[in-house]
This record gives sequence, C-alpha cells and structure tokens, in this order.
Amino acid sequence: MSPIVFAIPVFLLAMVLELWLARRRGLQVYRTADAVTSLHLGIMSQFVGSITRVMALGIYAAMVDKVGAFTWDEKNPATWVFALLLYDFLYYWYHRAGHEVHLLWAAHVVHHSSEDYNLSTALRQTSSGFLFGWVFYLPMALLGIPFKVFVIVGLVDLLYQFWVHTELVGRLGWMDRVFVTPSNHRVHHGQNDYCIDKNYGGILIVWDRLFGTFAPEREGEKILYGVRKPLLSWNPIWGNLMTYRDILKTAWVTKGWRNKGMAVFAGPGWQSNERPQHAEFQPERFQRFDVSAADQASRGLQAISLAGMLAATTALLYFLITTQGMTQTERMLYVTVMILVLAALSKLWKRAST
Repeated sequence: MSPIVFAIPVFLLAMVLELWLARRRGLQVYRTADAVTSLHLGIMSQFVGSITRVMALGIYAAMVDKVGAFTWDEKNPATWVFALLLYDFLYYWYHRAGHEVHLLWAAHVVHHSSEDYNLSTALRQTSSGFLFGWVFYLPMALLGIPFKVFVIVGLVDLLYQFWVHTELVGRLGWMDRVFVTPSNHRVHHGQNDYCIDKNYGGILIVWDRLFGTFAPEREGEKILYGVRKPLLSWNPIWGNLMTYRDILKTAWVTKGWRNKGMAVFAGPGWQSNERPQHAEFQPERFQRFDVSAADQASRGLQAISLAGMLAATTALLYFLITTQGMTQTERMLYVTVMILVLAALSKLWKRAST
C-alpha cells in the first residue's frame, strides 16, 4: 500500500490547523477556490503518478541490477545518510533545471501557479513530471544505491517539503542558514524581482549557498506569490497543459530552427528578436486571480466545492488501497474518469471577475 494513503489525512488535518491558527491571528491565508484547485491538482498528480511512476522506478531498478557500481549495506545508517544527501543534491539540480529549461518548467510551473501560500500549495503538484524527472536521479542507480533506499529517501525528501509552505512560521535563526525553511521557501515562490530563480533546495538550503542561488527573505517587502504569466483558471487539466501549449505556439511562429529549439530548451523568459519582450514586473499593479465577489461570499458554493474535493480525495484513497487488485484497463478507466470529474468540479467557480 502506498504510504501516501497515511500521509493524506495528516495533510488535511495540518491544513485545518493552519486555517484555525490563521484566523486566530486575524490573517486570511486561504481562498476556497485556490485551495481546492491546489488539492485537485494534487489528486490528479497522484492518479496519473500511480500509472506513470512504474516506468521511472522500473528503469531505476533495472539499472541498479545491471550497472550498479557498488554494493551498499541497507543496515548501515551511513548508507541512508549518504543516499539522502545525494538525493537532495540531485533534487537541487532537477529543481533548478525545472526553472531554467522551458520544457521542464512546463511541468514544474503547476506547483508555482497558486497566488496564495499555504499548506495546500505544497500539494499543488504536476502530472507530467514523470516525463523527464527520473533522468536526474540516474547517478544514484549508477552508484548502486538500492531500490528500497532510493524510494524511501525520495519520499522523505518530498514529505519534508510539505511544512515549509506556510506564512505562519517566521524566521528560524540558524535553521534558515542550513535547512529549507518556510522563510527560505517563501522567497522561492515569490515573483518579486529578488525572488526569481532562488532557493531551490529540498531539505538543505546549503546547496543554494554553494551554487549562488540563495536569497534571504527581505523584511519590509511583501512577497507576491505565483508566476508572472498567471494560469487564470481553476481547471486542473488546463493547469497542466497551458505552458506546453505556449511552448508549441512559440516554436511554431518563431523563425529559424535554432530559435525554435531555444523556445523549447532555453529559459522560460526567452524571446527571439522577432517577438516582443515581456513587460517589467510592477508589484503595485499585481492582482490575484479570483472568483467573483458573489461566488466568494456564497457559503453554499464553497461547501459544495469542498464536499466535491473531499469526495475526490476519498476516491483517491480507495484507488491507492485497491489498485493492486485492479487490471491495467481498470486502472486506466478509473484514472480517466477521475480526471474528468476533477475538471468538472472546477466548473463550479465562475470565470474570475479580475
């Protein structure tokens, strides 16, 4: 059974606790439509990942068996410590590439598309990361890091990152200098000029300090979250496809094969000489994508949306618990139906008025 089955209830309880603490402090850190969209994207990611991760894990297991250079003792704590440090180091480069290569950004942008910053944002995950993400961890296979060790340290690295997605935890002193903390990761999710392409670490922020991508959170400058080309949609399918569409469109209209390649493999902000440059970011003009005032005030609509999200979460838990007893056809049908359901649930919110 997937360990995510046990993690999901913990995640939901943590979000309820964060919401309660925020209200006690007089803060509004959640908007229903945005939070539900984050959870829809996370649910979709788990459904798709249940099918696609088999490929990546299968390649890893085969490489360890065929070309793994060393034999590691799984009972030795040093094996686990080394594997976790190596995984986190490779994650830094995978994460950094996800911001610096447009094709990889097309997958990673999903996680940055929320304009709020709370624990639900941590669950706003891509459904297409399986296409290229596995390549970055092949050095572990070449070194012969056992499959079991690789899977567990990868899960530890992923779960650690959940708690840093909050505005309720301030500076943490020496921890901010060594580990990825809420303060450090808030910078990573900001679209302020000083935040762009900073703080890529998963568990350790020391990688950013070593490779020149660290930026501390600035006092007195409010961080504006999200991306400079906003999603402007609550639809989880469109959330996963929009940037791929943009890449194809840019490559199609751009002249010259070199420029077409740059549209795919250069940074997300790349523009050829024939195309206009993006306007400079103006924080004072930033407006968050929102539902209409009537929808935002409608307790009934919010309740229906939350109920739909909880029903989808229950369907995911059932799927993760029973998937081993399903045929591949049954899995594919279940996943397809649930993706369509999630897209339908997003239609509960009217088009934003902003």
